[in-house]
Amino acid sequence: MHPATNATFAISGSLLFIGILFFGTGTPIPLLDSTDDDPEVQFFFSGTATTLLFEQTDSGSNNGWAVYTYGMYNDSDGDGLWDDCYSVEISLLNESGVDFYYPACEVSTQREDVIDMIYIGQFCFNPNNSSSPGCTDGNYSMESSRYVRISQEFEKPDVSVLSSFASWIRDGLVSGVTLICGGLLLFLLAMVLAVALPEKSEEPVKKKRSGPTAEWRAYSLSGQERGDDGMPKAFSRHSERKDIFRKPRKGNVIGGVHKSGGLYLEGWNSEDSDAAYKKKVEDRRGK
Repeated sequence: MHPATNATFAISGSLLFIGILFFGTGTPIPLLDSTDDDPEVQFFFSGTATTLLFEQTDSGSNNGWAVYTYGMYNDSDGDGLWDDCYSVEISLLNESGVDFYYPACEVSTQREDVIDMIYIGQFCFNPNNSSSPGCTDGNYSMESSRYVRISQEFEKPDVSVLSSFASWIRDGLVSGVTLICGGLLLFLLAMVLAVALPEKSEEPVKKKRSGPTAEWRAYSLSGQERGDDGMPKAFSRHSERKDIFRKPRKGNVIGGVHKSGGLYLEGWNSEDSDAAYKKKVEDRRGK
């Protein structure tokens, strides 16, 4: 397969393995586990009676106070209301005696942000009906038949689409779901590349030589036999080695081979050959 296809298959397999590993075990990925989750509920007051000051701020809309009490989310009679919520008698009155406590005992209002306590309602803000009257700046007296804890709440700012998408990606990375989805997409892409890209043809590897391919050799005549005048003699004339298997030559048996490569004339001997050779050398030097 093409190298790009192999690389895509390898990456998709790695993502799928890591994502399935963390998602299957329910373990969040440590490097991506964010610490910016919603903080724990900070209670402003705990007790049965107090005076509360309501003020609007520039940082965000004041949604009053969330009210909690000890109990369990239990609907024994099946009427759709929490038993420990509806039995609490509580009020938040202004100077005119108007009550701004809005109970939230429906089953759909369950909150799991406080251990061993249940959410029973809201002061100054009706979460079920935004058109209900809210508190204006001033003091309010709170009384309850049971021990309650209240926490200040402000309207959360609108989250942009980009921030929501980034948060969704982060949560998916922490749980491993995003890695699984990304691995599946890359696997499909690898299948497409396997069909679209041709296989890489393997060409024979050519060996490269680091040096020159031709060899240059120098030869010297210093090792050759030289005559009395210092000039090199012809090899064929002074060869001492004879071929015993060669047929004897006919004619010109006395002289043999001349130094110049030709044959001796009949009747010549070695002295005649030396004299002729020396004369020839002197003639060449005189030119």
